[in-house]
Parts: sequence; C-alpha cells; structure tokens
Amino acid sequence: MIRLGIVGAGIMGAKVAQTVGRLPGVRLTAVADPVRERAGALASRYGGTAFDGYPELLGSGSVDAVYLGLPHEGHVDACVHASGQGVHVLIDKPLCNSVEEADRIIAARDASGTVLMVGFSYRFRAEWLAARRLVADGVIGEPVSVTDVIAEATPNTPPWYWDAGRGGGVLQLQSHHCFDRLPWLVGEPLAELTCRTAGLVGEAESAATITGTFASGAVAGIALSFGRTHEAEARSLTVVQGSAGQLRIEQGGVLGVRSATVERTESYAGDDWLHRQLSAFVASCEGSAPVDPTAEDGRRAMVCAAAAAASARTGEPVSVS
Repeated sequence: MIRLGIVGAGIMGAKVAQTVGRLPGVRLTAVADPVRERAGALASRYGGTAFDGYPELLGSGSVDAVYLGLPHEGHVDACVHASGQGVHVLIDKPLCNSVEEADRIIAARDASGTVLMVGFSYRFRAEWLAARRLVADGVIGEPVSVTDVIAEATPNTPPWYWDAGRGGGVLQLQSHHCFDRLPWLVGEPLAELTCRTAGLVGEAESAATITGTFASGAVAGIALSFGRTHEAEARSLTVVQGSAGQLRIEQGGVLGVRSATVERTESYAGDDWLHRQLSAFVASCEGSAPVDPTAEDGRRAMVCAAAAAASARTGEPVSVS
C-alpha cells in the first residue's frame, strides 16, 4: 500500500485527494498547505494528518510518495527534498523554472533511486491517446503541420502568475503542455523555435506566438494567451495536417479525423484522465510499470521553454538541443 501525501490543498490537491479514494493500492496519509485550515479541511474529509508545509510532511515518515502542487518557484527545492527523504514524487508541470534546476532534480532522483513523474495531463486524456494511435498508424499520413492553441481568461490569478522571477508568464504557465504534447503526439522532437511575446510592461508575458520546426521538417504554430480582465471558458484546439488527412482535438474531449479511409468525430467528454494518471504513478512507485512521463520529459519541455524565451529576447530562431 502506497502512503500518499498531498502538498498544496488547492483545486488540484482536492481533485487528487478525491481520486485517490477510488484507487486500489494507495491511501491518503498527509496533507500540507501554508494555510493550515485548508490542509486540515482536506485531511478531515479524505484522511491523513495536516501539516503546515512539505518539510514537516516529508520528515514525518508518514508518506512513501507525494503529489506536489506548488507555485513554480517551489518545485526544485521540494523535489530535491523529497528525493533526499526517499519519497517518490508526482510534480505538476512545469518540472521547474530552468534547465539548471531540472538537472538538480534529476541528479537528486538518481542519487535516491526514487520515482519522479511529471504531470503532463494530456498524455493521459483519452482523446489524445486515441489521436496518437491514429498518427502512429498513419491514418493521416505523415504530419506536415501542427497548430496548437491555448486560451484562458480570469481576473482572479495569484500575483506570482505575472512575476517572471517566480516562474510566471504564459511560457511557464502554458507552453510546457505544448512542448510535451506535440512531440509526443507526432513522434518527433522539436528542433528549432521562434517566439514573440506581449504583455503589460514590467510583468511576465500574457501572450505568445511560437513557430517551430520538428526534426522531420514538419512545422508547428503555437498560440498562447491569458486574459486578465475578464472571465471566459478555457479553450484548447490542436490540428494536425498530414500528407493524407487531418486530425483535430477540441476542448471538451472532441476528436475528429478525416482522410481518404476514415471520417469520424468522437467525444470523450467526462473522461477521468486524473484517475488514469494517478494509477500510472502508483504503478511506477510499486515498480510494476515504467515511469512516464519522466523528469527527462519535463527537462525537454523546459529546454523548449527556455529556447522560446531566448528567441523572444533576441528576435532570432533558437535551436533546441
């Protein structure tokens, strides 16, 4: 039985706690949050002991694994601390705020022999898994271009979201999803990126357009935006144009494909991707399944985000290596 701790009793922490209650082989034993009342409320509802912070939780000896749902600036220290305690980690994306931090996390994991999984949720969503199979089976031929859009809007965001020094801005908030899901979907790494950003003076970017080239020669266009003055439903759209057809993935779990041999639209609304992700994490902690996505996957996305940021500063394309 894996004893799981949750660090961060916010929206995702609550969803993880609820899902853990429906999973075999794992139970919630601890919750930590700077707002002790929030940790206590989650622990009293789903089980476990409440703590003020992750050092106390990790030092309690009450967990074998931990879900880390922290602001980006806290990721590296929390991951390294957990590895030092021999505790497995599921960390929300992004893995961290720099390639150097990623290397520290990987070194700590390797020294401890623990599991570290990055929460790239799209790898566990049913419509994305189905889309990946269609691409791999050649249903739309060879991918020629990929268009990826993420648009969010709410005036109620934490201040650190727009503080570049703390890991704010859409290149950290949103682009890591794109930099992981697109190469995973088409089966090719990104080789070069060009980026332009926009936002309020003195704050991290709230919009970005990114063009990229895959190792195969296929091209990518990524559009990211976060409206800060209004409330609107989050939207995501991905379209893959292939040499023999088109595939699209829309917000709400809709997958459409059209080629000479296939034409259909499927809905995966209500799919429980978090159950699938946590099941995979528990299995990797038990040693019954490989870790996927790995810290190395998180590092690759961080390399891409760093390249995009460098291009935005210089105005020049940047190779991804």
